[in-house]
Amino acid sequence: MLFRAQASLRAVRVVAALLLAIVFVSAPAVAAPKSFGQADAAWHQGELEKAKDMYEQALAAGGLDPTDVVLAHSRVGTVKAALNDTNGALSAFRVAAAIDPDFELPAESGPKAKKLFQQARKEAKQQGEKLSITLKAPDTVPASQGFTLETEIPPGFAVLVSEVVVAIEDPVSGKKWKRKKSAEPSLTFDFPKRVAMSGARLKVKASAVDAQNNAWTITEGKIRVEGMRASDGGMDDEPAPEPTKQPEKDKDGGFLTGPWPWIIGGALLVGGIVTYAVTRKPDEVSVGAPAWKK
Repeated sequence: MLFRAQASLRAVRVVAALLLAIVFVSAPAVAAPKSFGQADAAWHQGELEKAKDMYEQALAAGGLDPTDVVLAHSRVGTVKAALNDTNGALSAFRVAAAIDPDFELPAESGPKAKKLFQQARKEAKQQGEKLSITLKAPDTVPASQGFTLETEIPPGFAVLVSEVVVAIEDPVSGKKWKRKKSAEPSLTFDFPKRVAMSGARLKVKASAVDAQNNAWTITEGKIRVEGMRASDGGMDDEPAPEPTKQPEKDKDGGFLTGPWPWIIGGALLVGGIVTYAVTRKPDEVSVGAPAWKK
C-alpha cells in the first residue's frame, strides 16, 4: 500500500510545473500569505506531502482570495487522492469545484484524482447555478445621508460560507468601513451618513468568506456621493446655508475612521454534513470542506 502511494506521488510530481504556470497566469495583485508561498515552493520542488501540509496551514491561517483557495484545495486533494485518502480528497475537491466549476485538474494528476474531482463538480452543480455574490448598490447617494446595500448568494451555496462582508473605501481620504453578517441568501447592510462625504467616489467590495477569512467569492462596485469635493485636502465644498462676511472655516468631519480588513473566504462543513445553521457565529462552526448530501 505504501509503495503504491509513493508511486502515485511520483506520478503526480509532474503536475507541479503545470500548476505553477496556472499560479503565474491567474495570481492576483495582492500577495498571498507567506505560508501559501512556502507551500507553492514545496509543490514546485516535488515535495508534495510537505506542500499538502503547508497548504492546509495556509488555509487555516486565512486571508486567501478565491483563486488561491481553489489552487490550495485542488493540490491538497490531488495529494490525498495519491495517498488513497478518498474522503479527504473528495472534501478538498468539493471546495475547489464550488468556487470555480470550470477549474480543471491536469491529466497528470492521475485517474483517481480526476474521477473524484468530476464527482465533486457534479455535486457542486446540484447546489445551484454556481457560487457567486451579487451586490445591489445605488450608483449615487446623497451627501451626508445613510444608505443601504444588499447582497445575494444562491441559496444552495449560502450554507457553505460563514459570513458576508461588505467593505467601503474612500480612495482619496483612505478611510475605510466594513459591515459583516452571518451568511444568508439575502442580506442588507446599513451604512451611516458619515460615510457619504460630499464628492466622494466610494469603492465597494462584497465577499463571502469562511470562518478563517478565506474568500470564496468576491464582487465589487462604485458609488458616487452627490456634491463637489474641494481640491484642498479632500474637504467638503458645500455652500454655506447663509452668506457671511467672513468665510467659515471648512470643518474636517473626522468621521472617516475605522480599520477595514480586505480579506475574506473559506470552507465550513465537515464529516459529510452541514455542521451549522446559517445564523450561527463563526466561532461555533467546525471548519473543513463541504460534503453535500446526495
